This record gives sequence, structure tokens and C-alpha cells, in this order.
Amino acid sequence: MKQPGYEWERRLAGKPPVKNGFTSELENKVRERIRMTTTTRRRAPLRKAAALLCLAVLLAGGWRFGDDLKQLLQPRPHADVPAALSKDPLAAKEYDLKVQQFEMNNTFEYSFKKPFIIRHPSVKLSIQESPDALYGDPGKFEAWFDAEQPDVVQVPYNVYAKLAADGRLKPLDVLTKTDKSETETEALHGPLVELLRQAGGNGELYGLSYDLTSTALYVNEDLFAARGVPLPEGPVNADELLQLAARFRGAGVSGLAAVNRSNTFATVAAAGQTSGLQTIVDQNGRLRAKVDSEGWKRVWTTVVDGYRTGWMNQAKPVQYGKNGTTMAEIGKQDPFALGQVAMTLSQSYYYGNLKQYEQSGIMHFNWRTLPIRLDPSATNQEAYLGTSTVYAINAKSAQADAAWELLRFVAGGAWQRNVDPNSYLHQQVLAAPASMDQAFRKEWEAFYAAANVDPAKAASGLAASGDPRLIQANQVLYKLGGEAMDAILKDGKSVDDALADFQSRLDAQLAVIGKGDQAP
Repeated sequence: MKQPGYEWERRLAGKPPVKNGFTSELENKVRERIRMTTTTRRRAPLRKAAALLCLAVLLAGGWRFGDDLKQLLQPRPHADVPAALSKDPLAAKEYDLKVQQFEMNNTFEYSFKKPFIIRHPSVKLSIQESPDALYGDPGKFEAWFDAEQPDVVQVPYNVYAKLAADGRLKPLDVLTKTDKSETETEALHGPLVELLRQAGGNGELYGLSYDLTSTALYVNEDLFAARGVPLPEGPVNADELLQLAARFRGAGVSGLAAVNRSNTFATVAAAGQTSGLQTIVDQNGRLRAKVDSEGWKRVWTTVVDGYRTGWMNQAKPVQYGKNGTTMAEIGKQDPFALGQVAMTLSQSYYYGNLKQYEQSGIMHFNWRTLPIRLDPSATNQEAYLGTSTVYAINAKSAQADAAWELLRFVAGGAWQRNVDPNSYLHQQVLAAPASMDQAFRKEWEAFYAAANVDPAKAASGLAASGDPRLIQANQVLYKLGGEAMDAILKDGKSVDDALADFQSRLDAQLAVIGKGDQAP
């Protein structure tokens, strides 16, 4: 169901009658007035006259603004919309960009389209929705892509990698020749840009992202201060994290929340893989288990101690209501948000959750994030560097200049100025750190500071995560790992015996998967 999620979007929902709300004649008049603007105080009346003319034109075209026109009317030398229009590189031509988005991911329609058109009124964006069923199937998406021929696509990472490798996307390096373009590209998180280069297979950049997915340690600063535990000064590795959590043994609160509330093995897996330990390897096309080693035994022994002595918190899974559940209701079931746990290791989406909990009055403490130091051989690097969606240009597009302006606008995060600060869209971790709210820097900066992340290994991990065999193998891994942990905690089995049994059972099921059959 397509519904604008925010008030400013609803106010912009009306369709302008002529060329995005401007006739060619009126558009030229607006541009002429805007080009007369200057930064001197003597010309402030001219700036205001230009803004007023914009207002009259836009209202005549059927547009009803909120915050955008408030900014427009303020007599400031750097008002966003007039400045953008006066420097519009697309002003001399008219464009009609066909832009693809998935049905469930309507960020173009409700986040990017209107602010972009305001800045580039000679561009029309025609949104083409592709079925959600194509989201995880590069082959089927390619067939749709060939039939519809959009200029700009909004695709998940695995689809982007396939289109780039097949030469279906336009290389972007050739479009980044101007100083401004280079500066804006460099403003993006460097490792993320390198990840997107690696996905193309030849070092070329074929797409940009506006969001960053990463993992960091969320810390309740007040609990650390109250228990006299000093905060680390830099990135922490997995061993240091577990040792730090263990300092809250007997403190009345837990030191660390479980990575997955439905599976006690998930924390073990995250700590071990970040330390460079392997779980499943592909040996000449056959999948093999590697979960019974001295390194794994050390991690299991430490986490088991945490569960038994209380410094590890394994909360019950979230209970959702039959008619939906609000973020406040979810927050009331979150031990970290309630101040019952000193730390939690989670991905960047959780940053937005915590901001929502604060707005709902659930959280009442000071917090920050700390970066993780990965072992150079870490086997889960994709958890520390990735993106949910990539934006790219069709290699056959005849409007690459306008498409590039759209990609830069999306990736640069300028659209976020129009988003309600209290909305979830405003609380994402962006690809451009400078676009984040600097007032809350300590709460998000760790996502850009994970140590030893290798973009090539992250790209390889993201590519492998779409392999049906590995998807099935990991499902078996976590199922059997959870059962092994339960055997230790509930049945009193030793770590040695549990891991030996885990290795044997996992190998047996991986052998079936390796033959291309279904695991029992």
C-alpha cells in the first residue's frame, strides 16, 4: 500500500499541471531572477523578490509547500532552493527520467522525488515500480530491466553486482570529472565506495548508496559510570568485548545483551567470526564444518560463563500484538533500552530504534557507540560494511547527465533536510557522514570507524550470502548451534562434548546440502 509517510510529503503530493509545475516561460523568469542574487546585504531585496516570484509560480502550478518555502523566503545568501536553481547544470534542457523502485521500497516516490524536482525543475521523474518478487532474483530482475529500460535503478546489493558484472550499468568514474562531483563522491564513506567498486568485478564504480549498514557496540554510559567501569578509548576486539562485559558480573545488571534473542548461539558465532574463526568452508564444492577447535572452545566457554553467572543477557523474543506493535511497545521489551544491560552489539538499524525509543520516553540515559576491531581474517566482514540499496544508471540511458545528478543528490543526503527530524527516515546511518546530525556524533560515529574492515572481503561475503547452498547451510548452523548451547545450559553437557556432537551433526547435514539435496 502506497501512502506518504510524512506530512511534508502529503503536502507535496499534488501533481503539477505543466512540466513539474513550471511553464518554460515562467521557469526562465524564475531562473533569471535567481541569477541576480548576490551575497551582499545591498541585494537582499532582490533575493527576497526572487523567492516571492518562486512562491507565486509554484502556487500557481498547484504546489503547496511547507518547510521548503519557509527556507526559500528567508533572506539568507545560502538559501537551499534558490542556490540549487541558480547553479542547476540541467537548466538548459528538459528531461524525463524513468526511475525504477520496488513496490515495498518507495523511497524515490516519498523521499527523493519532490526535493530533487524543486532543485531541478526541468527534470521529470517517472517512477516505475518493479514487483517485489524480483528483489532477490537477479535473473528475473534483468529480464524486467531489459523490457522496461529504466534510466535509474534502485536495487539490492546482489542485483547491483550482477547487473554491473554483466555490463548493464554505466560506469560512474567518467561522470565524476568536475571538482564538485569529485568532492561529493569523496564525501561518502570511503570503504563503502570501495565495496561498490569491488562488486563490479573490475574496480569500476557503477553505483552509489545513501545508507550504510555496519555493526557497532552500543554502550550505556551511565551504567559504566555507576559501576566504576572505564569506557575503552578505541575500537575493541571480540575478546576485549567479552572481558569488558564480564566486569559486570554481580553488578545487578548484565554486561552484554545477546546478539539474537531467539538463539543463544548467535553471540558465540558473532564473537568467533569477528576473531577470524571459521564455521563452514567450501572444499572443492563440498561444504565442511569447522566448529570444534580450540579457538571455538575458548569462545564457547566464555559465553557459557556469561549465561551462567548473569553478565550475559538472553532476553525473550519480542512479543508482537495481533493488530500491530508500536516502537514504544517494542522498546518496553528491550533490556538495553530499559537500562538493564550495559552494552549490546548490533547493526546500524538499531541506531534508529534507539532514537525512536528516546522520542517515546522509553530511554532515559546517556549512550554512545564504540567501534569494533576485526581480526584481519574475520569471516563476517560483510556485517561491518554494506548497504541495503544501491542506485545506478542504465548503461543504455541517453540522459546520463540528469541521472548522475539524481544519484549524487540521493547519495549526498541533501534530501534529508526535508524529512521530519522525528521520523525514522531521518534516523538512518547515511553513506555521507557529514549529512548526519552532528549534535549526536558520539551515537553514530563508530559505524564509520570499525577497524580492519576489508571492502574486498566484505564484497565477497555479501556475494556469498545470496548463494542458496550457503543460505541453507547457515540456517542449519544456527539451528544446531542453538541446540548445542541448550544442551550445555539446560542439560549440563560439557563444552567439549557439545562441540564434538555439533561438529558431527553439522557435517552430516552439510554433506546432504553439498549434493544439492535438501537437508533433513
